[in-house]
Amino acid sequence: MATTLVVSPHLDDAALSIGGSIAAWIAAGERVVVASVYTTGPPLAEIAPAMRKFADYATRREEDQGACGLLGVELRWLDRVERAFRKPYLTGRAFYRTPGERAGFATLGEVTRAIAALGDELAPARIAVPLGIGNHVDHVEALVAATDWALARGWGDRLVFYEDFYALSGTARQRHPVARARRWRSWESPLLRARRLGVILRAISLAARGPDATQFFTRPLRDATWTVTPSDVREHEHRKLAAIACYGSQTRAFGGRAGIERALRSYHAWWGGAEPLWRAT
Repeated sequence: MATTLVVSPHLDDAALSIGGSIAAWIAAGERVVVASVYTTGPPLAEIAPAMRKFADYATRREEDQGACGLLGVELRWLDRVERAFRKPYLTGRAFYRTPGERAGFATLGEVTRAIAALGDELAPARIAVPLGIGNHVDHVEALVAATDWALARGWGDRLVFYEDFYALSGTARQRHPVARARRWRSWESPLLRARRLGVILRAISLAARGPDATQFFTRPLRDATWTVTPSDVREHEHRKLAAIACYGSQTRAFGGRAGIERALRSYHAWWGGAEPLWRAT
């Protein structure tokens, strides 16, 4: 049985971004392991009240177990602390600001080692990682860590790159050197049917600062040619949306489940009933 390793920065990212493909792979008889990187934090009493919905990991882990159960995947929590909850704590949208150089990712080494320990054990035939669209520092750090490990193992040909949830924003797509190769026209935007989500994602995109994710790649990724293959999810969209519904604490933060579902249905439709998977050659 072939194994796919999905590297998910946070507890909801795999379902939000690539849940349909995960369901399709499992339906095809594959083993899928989702490794969520940043899955723990300090006591809630130390966190600003406005941020506690993101730092309540007891609730978030329960949600993740429910979602992964619906998808039929194996889950692994790598128990790194996300940047928002490492001192000095970040507030507002400061966690959408990548550092100027690799040394600015304070936990890159430990994240790389955590992914490597699991990845070497699994020896996956496919390694799915985020593209780092949107400049979330955790997404970019997880991307860099996973690709560093895979390339060091000689497994660059096993890498596929999925679009982060922030890719629903045209502003975020425009900023990313890979995703901007496939942009929709303004009247095709998936966010037209999800106005609250659109306002939130646009504000996040405008707050983004620092280099895009590809600036931290090493060769051969830095010099790669990128191609995209849509992964048909028409038979599995309902399972993806059901899994996302498990993350109630997070869907509320993005304007509600209904808007997310409308946006994702439109996004899939734009891709021909699919989720895009990018490769670097």
